[in-house]
Amino acid sequence: MPRFFHAFRMRLLRGNRLTRYLVYALGEIVLVVIGILIALEVNNRNSEAKIRRSETQYLNEIAKSLRSDLKDVHFNIRFNEDRLRSSRIVLDFLNSEAAYSDTLDRHFGSLLYTTRSVVNYSAFDALTSQGIEIIANDSLRRLITNLYSFHYHNVIDFEKQDDHALQYHVVMPGVLEHVQVRPVPGGETAGLQLGRPIDLSTIRQGNALQNALTMNIDLRIYMLSNYRQLEQRILECQQAIENELEKRSGS
Repeated sequence: MPRFFHAFRMRLLRGNRLTRYLVYALGEIVLVVIGILIALEVNNRNSEAKIRRSETQYLNEIAKSLRSDLKDVHFNIRFNEDRLRSSRIVLDFLNSEAAYSDTLDRHFGSLLYTTRSVVNYSAFDALTSQGIEIIANDSLRRLITNLYSFHYHNVIDFEKQDDHALQYHVVMPGVLEHVQVRPVPGGETAGLQLGRPIDLSTIRQGNALQNALTMNIDLRIYMLSNYRQLEQRILECQQAIENELEKRSGS
């Protein structure tokens, strides 16, 4: 083909048909430009398809991480609900004149410890290293960013700076001073133990344990509110990712 075009140009030049040659040369230039534009368009489409495949992969990985995070949040909710219930039962008992019952052993043993969030950041860290802008949906990108950069950090910071401080400096010393703690017979689950007042009359005459439990109840309520709000944020993000993936699979 190139030889044909070359021979055709030579015939035009030999025939002194300059105008026709210029038209032909211009046509060649147009064809070359069109070829370049087509190649660029194909390359752009291939690049865009590659970006969308990467985006889908990251969204699937984040969705998987969120399922793990949600299980952790549910554990934290159940744990704090149990501690809140036991703290209320024990406080009500201490503020009464009721006789002690063995059924209270479980509740006196469930006054200690708190929770900490275990967040899987690997998928989000990989996404941010690639560039968060790879998420084309603006609202979805904001949901993911806010969840990992604000909501997770907000809960974790409060756990460390407030909840853990109260547990280790107020609740735990108050409980261990007045309650004899022992393991559950045959139990091998961490965080489960039984407890019994060392001197019930002394505890009732004082206010140390009652004050510690009152503060613990308030904080358990607040932490439960934090965890439930975080649960809703995760579910909202999960649903948005699911909708985006379904839209892509259907297109």
